Amino acid sequence: MSLFKAREWWSCQVGSGEQFDYGCLKVGSFTEDLNNKVVVGSHQGILRIYSPSSSQSDSITNNHATDLLLEKNLGMPIVQIEIGKFVSTSSVNQIAILFSHKLAVYDYNEQSGMTEHGRQIDIELNYEHNLNRPTFNMCKGQFGSGGKGNKDSANFEYICVQTLDGVLFVFEHERQSMVKSLPDTYLPGPICYLSRSDAIATVSSNHHLECYKYQTLAISSGVDHGTSVNKNARRKGLDVDSSLSVSQPSKQVLPEWSFNLGECALGIQTTQRMKNTGQTIVVLGERNLFCLHDNGQLIFMSKFEYNPSTFIVYNSEVNNNVSQSDPSNIGVRYIIGTHSHTLFIAQDAHIRWAAYVDFVPVQIEVCTIQDIRGMICTLSETGLLQCCYLGTDAVSTSIPSIMPSTIINVQDAEEQLAKLNKQIKQAMNDPTLVVKRKANAQVIIQIDDTNQYSTTDDTRFQRSDIDSTVPLLPLNLRVKCNEAIQNVLLTVHVHSPLCAQPNEIRMGHIGGIAAIGTATVAFWMRDDYTPWNLEATFTVSYNTLSDNTCHTIQKTYKLPLKLVARSFQQPPSAATAGQCKITLGANKPVVDLNTVFPELSSGEYNQQQGLTTRFYGSDEYVSILASSKSQKYRFQSDSLSSIWLFCHSLIERLSTRSIIEFEFGDPLPLNDYFLLIDHHYELRVECEQINSTLDICSKQFRAIQKRLLNKFKDKTPTLLDNLDVLLENTNQQILALADRYEQCRYELNRCSHDLSCATKLICLLLKISVNLSNENTQLLNAILSPVISDDNEQGWEETVDLAVNYALRTVLSRSKSTDLGSLPNAIGNSTANIDINKLKKRLQTLCERLEKGGSLVSSNSTTDRSLSPDSSYSSTSLSTRKEKPIASNHYNHRENNNDDDDDQLPNGDYENAFRLLPSTNARKNYNNDDDDNN
Repeated sequence: MSLFKAREWWSCQVGSGEQFDYGCLKVGSFTEDLNNKVVVGSHQGILRIYSPSSSQSDSITNNHATDLLLEKNLGMPIVQIEIGKFVSTSSVNQIAILFSHKLAVYDYNEQSGMTEHGRQIDIELNYEHNLNRPTFNMCKGQFGSGGKGNKDSANFEYICVQTLDGVLFVFEHERQSMVKSLPDTYLPGPICYLSRSDAIATVSSNHHLECYKYQTLAISSGVDHGTSVNKNARRKGLDVDSSLSVSQPSKQVLPEWSFNLGECALGIQTTQRMKNTGQTIVVLGERNLFCLHDNGQLIFMSKFEYNPSTFIVYNSEVNNNVSQSDPSNIGVRYIIGTHSHTLFIAQDAHIRWAAYVDFVPVQIEVCTIQDIRGMICTLSETGLLQCCYLGTDAVSTSIPSIMPSTIINVQDAEEQLAKLNKQIKQAMNDPTLVVKRKANAQVIIQIDDTNQYSTTDDTRFQRSDIDSTVPLLPLNLRVKCNEAIQNVLLTVHVHSPLCAQPNEIRMGHIGGIAAIGTATVAFWMRDDYTPWNLEATFTVSYNTLSDNTCHTIQKTYKLPLKLVARSFQQPPSAATAGQCKITLGANKPVVDLNTVFPELSSGEYNQQQGLTTRFYGSDEYVSILASSKSQKYRFQSDSLSSIWLFCHSLIERLSTRSIIEFEFGDPLPLNDYFLLIDHHYELRVECEQINSTLDICSKQFRAIQKRLLNKFKDKTPTLLDNLDVLLENTNQQILALADRYEQCRYELNRCSHDLSCATKLICLLLKISVNLSNENTQLLNAILSPVISDDNEQGWEETVDLAVNYALRTVLSRSKSTDLGSLPNAIGNSTANIDINKLKKRLQTLCERLEKGGSLVSSNSTTDRSLSPDSSYSSTSLSTRKEKPIASNHYNHRENNNDDDDDQLPNGDYENAFRLLPSTNARKNYNNDDDDNN
């Protein structure tokens, strides 16, 4: 952003809802008056001519009704406008307008009246040429002058039109003189005429600046350039059709010289650095500006740190009168407009001035208006026309003041920082403190649950023996705001296997309280994976009209269990007893499961003591049992991952009803958890091996193809040496590997969801068993992350191994030494190089140390927390259970446990079943115990 702003002298809005681009603006004079007129044409076909005026008595932005001299609808989109002497019988300038399929030249007629507003301005068609190809741009010049000019027509200019397919049409006033197709032109580029060398310069499709001599183009063209091919040209209303007529003997033309730009060109213009010297070509690229001699030699190149939009090369009167001994005034002067609303005034490769404008200019012109030379005229894409000049009006944006350079005492700064942190913590814990915020746009997301389920079969279930029909829930969304906002975008994110359609909704403009953005989003279960998270996140991004800054707001919504699970129409005793059992004790009487899970109740039997359910797309049943005598809840299933969502939902729903405390007295099911880790790791290794084998087979397939191609190209037929058989076998092997890889990826995704559920369940059971604090629980979930991504090179095993190893060597270390030693470097290593046994051992050690009273919070954080009003942190992270083998054989434990007896808690503390206070010797035993797994 520039420090100074361009001083606005005159501005107006050209039309309403019209579009403009480069070529739609031109300034010039049509009479002997030196003041320029501003000619603007839109893509909607409306031509306007302005004569800007300003007086000191007016406001800052002077825009008179009389400034608009002419407004005429020409009926066709205007591509480009040029002003010059295009009629051989006239000595004044005309307006050449390039339409999509036509070139027309108009005379500027002005009839003066008795008063100022009595002037009548009109344009009259002089002649036109119809084209059978879509046009792109045009340039003017004295084509065929040989670089010295034509004495008979020194004041006249011809027009060269370039079409979209790279064909050049040259018109000498009323007649067409040449038609030539440029070689290898797939996309047209900017074009200009070099008067001193009588050549045409353009940018080709391969980003090369090429120069063609006009004489070479005329000789190689298939049209007789010496005689008129359009003798009945339309003049004063007579019709003619200028069609492309390239005869067969048209020759291939080569450029005079070529220069590799290496990027797309936005514009090309010519100028003279010194009087009586050769011309200079200036090319504006996307990231660079090139300045070359007319023979193709590079003078200088300027690299941008901004994104340019347009430019203009202007001639200074000083350049033509300066002596060659003054090199400071010799150079190319130009103005560059950028997408950051800035005008850069430069000389050669040096920026002399920068000014801020209110819009992104698509075209810039330098003109003389009301005897004011050097006026800058700019046009925006939406039609904002502005005449400005350079000045020193500062931009309204304030610049932050620079603090004086003083010597900072580090010790005093640390003390002040600690004091401020303490005040912030105290203020955050003070409920009476109300933070007053500035009233901005308040966006509210309202979610209305219709509770009207329908069914859909848009699923990707792999098993054919399972019904693929699942329920679909539509949610009605409403976005409200207390003020007008724009560019409102609503995005919906859910975790696999859930799906949301549509997941992106563009609401556009929402204005005021009355306007509300509405949408309907449907949710259903698409894949047959085990769901681990039912939260849907709604994000709204918008721009405020006041400062046009982007803001975002989020809201989460818990989707019902009915979307992913169904009730089983049999009593719980009829379901198969699961191998995995999780038993939770509570300090409150058990609650009727019909009221806890109403969406899973079938209503055909008394489900107060238990119910059975299963996920859609799965054949594993989950039983939830309740024992009123012992106040226990039991979850049993064939897999550990299926229990997580129901266990979490039970605890969450019971906790919202009343204050309740749970206890888990059994050993953690680490054996089942480790089986999932092993299976996930094996699938990762298998996918990597299949991918490597597939890469080898692909290389072999390409090598065989090359061998066969060489044999087919050989003029002497030879035997194929069974290469065709080898090619077919390799192709079959590639197809088989691709099918196996696809199946392995599906199994890996399914196992990843199971591992996520099991990880969440292990963290939950560990929190309940040792009564972890909220801070310790957050750190535990960060170490054992449930988010598993198999697309990255570094997988879940590597990430968790590093995090667990770091925790064991720091906050859970037995010794007070801070030396971390050598951590395992798993980044960039192959999946097969991971020691999965060490990972399982470290996970077991982590759980054991937390069981013995370990804390994941560092001592510094504990010290800081002790300063706060709530100083009960040190006691909440200790274990409430007696020491037991946490990683004991879970299958042996099931054999010794009586599954039918729900009145006892296996391996639990019967005397202190719900005692949540820690033992006083827990921390002492933890510090004195010797651990060999460090």
